[in-house]
Amino acid sequence: MAEYDLIIKGGTIVDGTRTPRYVSDIAIKDGHIAQIGGLKGKTADRVLDAAGLIVAPGFVDLHTHYDAQIFWDPYCTLSGWHGVTSVALGNCGFGFAPSRVEDQDRAMLSMTRNEAIPYDAMKVGMPWDWVTFPDFLESLHRTPKGVNCLTYVPLTPLYAWVMGWEEAKKRRPTPAELQEMCRLIHEAMDAGACGWSAQVLGPKSVQRDYDGTPMITDMLSEHEILTFAKILADRDEGFIELAYQETGDEGRPLAEETRQFFEKVAATAKRPVLYQAVAPNSVHPEQHRERIRWLESCNERGLRVYGQGATRRGGFELTFEDWNLFDDTEAWREVTLGTKAERKAKMQDPMMRECLKAEWDAGIRPTTVVPGSVGSLIVQTKNVKIDIGAETEFTTLPALVQVGGASYFLIQTRDGYKLLSRVCPHQGGTVEDGGQRFVCRSHGYQYDKDGGKCLNAAGLRMKSYVVNVKDGRLIALVPDEHAAHAMGIGKTVQQLADEQGKHVIDALLDLVVEDDLTTEFLAETQGREAAQFTTEVLDSNVIVAGVSDGGAHVKFLTAGIYPTDMLIWLVRDEKTLSLEDAHY
Repeated sequence: MAEYDLIIKGGTIVDGTRTPRYVSDIAIKDGHIAQIGGLKGKTADRVLDAAGLIVAPGFVDLHTHYDAQIFWDPYCTLSGWHGVTSVALGNCGFGFAPSRVEDQDRAMLSMTRNEAIPYDAMKVGMPWDWVTFPDFLESLHRTPKGVNCLTYVPLTPLYAWVMGWEEAKKRRPTPAELQEMCRLIHEAMDAGACGWSAQVLGPKSVQRDYDGTPMITDMLSEHEILTFAKILADRDEGFIELAYQETGDEGRPLAEETRQFFEKVAATAKRPVLYQAVAPNSVHPEQHRERIRWLESCNERGLRVYGQGATRRGGFELTFEDWNLFDDTEAWREVTLGTKAERKAKMQDPMMRECLKAEWDAGIRPTTVVPGSVGSLIVQTKNVKIDIGAETEFTTLPALVQVGGASYFLIQTRDGYKLLSRVCPHQGGTVEDGGQRFVCRSHGYQYDKDGGKCLNAAGLRMKSYVVNVKDGRLIALVPDEHAAHAMGIGKTVQQLADEQGKHVIDALLDLVVEDDLTTEFLAETQGREAAQFTTEVLDSNVIVAGVSDGGAHVKFLTAGIYPTDMLIWLVRDEKTLSLEDAHY
């Protein structure tokens, strides 16, 4: 009988402790590392030759929202595809336990706007075989998983359980209600919860409930938060994750009120507290440096406050069909509430436009996209409906189709028909084997009929477009390259407004309405492309890398790729971070 289940031989080990890399063998037994080195003559059921390869621990992502998705996606896509092997659930105070049966729909609705998780996916994919938080952990334990997970006690469902969803928004809890919530946190941590979490963004919260009102936890008092913090001190275990409102303009130092609040929480809890979040900022670099200095000062004084560091390049790719992160201004919040038809009608309403213009002219801008807010949005595409042909014409799929001078690849999935761009994003690729495969050998893209894969080596998807069947014909909405060029693809909304002699609000909404809300924009986040500043954040001993928001904002954000992007960008290309530091 073999001594080990697996021996990984001759790999270059980067062990996650900043120890310089070394070549050795690793033995695995019962899912755990049993021994490193000294394995000459030892046997295993499997032997894996890792010569010339890096052997390293998986990444731990402490800020995800896979609370629903993990029940139908064991790999927590995209995080699991990019080297994340452990995730934390229940962030920002959002989650699904405890929850009475009659409150299940309300709990799911609460996640549709603030984290942009589709209701239909939750409704179909979640088993809802729990009521209490310990029940939820048992359900999570039974669910097959490709990642490790732990979870906070999210305070939103806790308040809803004790006070009711609507009542908890109207008033503060009584002493008896607060005591009951403390009991429930103890019960949850006894069952395995790692601590508790909350979003406390105040009345101007940018992440709101499905109806546009602040989340329950946005209005928590300091007394309530410190009461919950004391639970961790009493237990001498666990940690806290907090997203807290900040005051002051972009680029200004962290408000003294915020500093004092986090320091009080840490002093009361006597346990680690995660501050959300420290983002690299090349326009105002002192902003992230000042926060790091404050976190270092806290730890020097014995206050264990740590920052979560945003590490991903790029920004949001969005359309106004489902964009919701302008909620911290009143007019934009109103415009982006409702169905697609309701949103479109509001965008055409002259009075609504005047409200948006008044906010803009007064310098009131949504804070999610900076600098310049809506004026900085970059036009990516303008879409047009195309008639592919009669459904009966396509008896053999995949098939190459040409419409309006453009080539596409028509496939059929269990969700219906889809069009794929015939060329990959790097302008290469061919259809092979009589239409059975699409291949771009240069960049690893392929779609094959049997395998059903449409990915490249980095896990990026080729652009796909939904195809609807109407009166027996296949209709798709695809980028109109000519129209997009004419409207200024690659230009900002502010540039279009200047060229057209329009107010920036009119320039944006005229384009969006004309395109039935399907125009795609790129919202570049401020300064995060700068390798130097991102490395400054990651190099700090008081920063935990992450803030992927994995599982949330799925229509316009895929930050679960951050481990791969960090390794490619900072370690391989820019060489501002060593592999040892990246895995630390």
